[in-house]
Amino acid sequence: MKKRHQQKLILISVVLFFLWNVPFVTIFDGDAEILGFPVFYVFIFSSWLFSIVLAYIILKRFHE
Repeated sequence: MKKRHQQKLILISVVLFFLWNVPFVTIFDGDAEILGFPVFYVFIFSSWLFSIVLAYIILKRFHE
C-alpha cells in the first residue's frame, strides 16, 4: 500500500476522533429524533458507517 493511501486511512481515524470527542458530540445530545431514533445515535452510527464504507473504498480501489 502506498504511503498516501495510509495517510487517507489515518485521516479518517483522526476525523472520527474529533467527531466523537465530547465538545462535538454534545451538539447532538438533545430530545430531537429522526425516524424515532435519538439524533445522537443517528450521528454516531451514520458517521461510523460512513467511515467504514470510505475505508473499504480506499482499501479496495488502491490495494496493491
